[in-house]
Amino acid sequence: MFIAVDIGNSNITVGVKTNSKWKEYRFSTHSEQPLLLFREQAKKLNVSKIRGIGLSSVVPTVTPQVRSEIELLFGIKPVEVNKTDYHLLPITPENPDELGTDLLVNSLAASQLFKNTESLIVDFGTALTYTFVNAKGAIKGVAIAPGINTAIRALSNTAAQLPEITPTLPDKILGTDTVSAIKGGTIWGFVGQVSFMIDQIKKETTPNLKIVATGGLSHVLKPLTPLFDHIDRHLTLNGIEAYFDIVSETYM
Repeated sequence: MFIAVDIGNSNITVGVKTNSKWKEYRFSTHSEQPLLLFREQAKKLNVSKIRGIGLSSVVPTVTPQVRSEIELLFGIKPVEVNKTDYHLLPITPENPDELGTDLLVNSLAASQLFKNTESLIVDFGTALTYTFVNAKGAIKGVAIAPGINTAIRALSNTAAQLPEITPTLPDKILGTDTVSAIKGGTIWGFVGQVSFMIDQIKKETTPNLKIVATGGLSHVLKPLTPLFDHIDRHLTLNGIEAYFDIVSETYM
């Protein structure tokens, strides 16, 4: 059994991997005790079968609290994704001080999927990110845009009469009421953006890119599916586990 913890800007994802399958739990990042609701699930786990815990965080202010909660729950110190160990990895970030650990572990997981091949990871999270990894494993560039929920919330927060919207793809772009109009403009707009970005990035890099999609909302934009060579909502969790294996083996 392996446990991966991914601290994102909006949510903390706890992945429990048993028999090669992930079970995922999500909690709000900004709460007094982020993993409080995970305590009941944790009691059902056989701690003696946990081979390790990996932790990735893009919210440094929350990391110590979550680390402490992990150690209290399991009595195990997690292996944290840390730039001091990046030299051990088969991938190379050009700017490790600014690269988010989520993008790093995504790239690590993608490089294991497509060895010696250029890849582009499209991550549908709080931010919509595009990470290019060349055939040698070097992370050569990133593009960042607001994520789907971020864009919808920004629109709702700045317009008093707009309701909260669930991000689902409508059948048509043009809506006949406020909700369908917002969905048509934003969700279909993201379909256009992602398609355009992939096309442009291929022109800047190579037409033979392997495109990997991940993130909690990667399933929303169905028309984009043919553009992806691989879709894995657990790519980040797989990357955390891969990082754990490499670093742990080195220091054993």
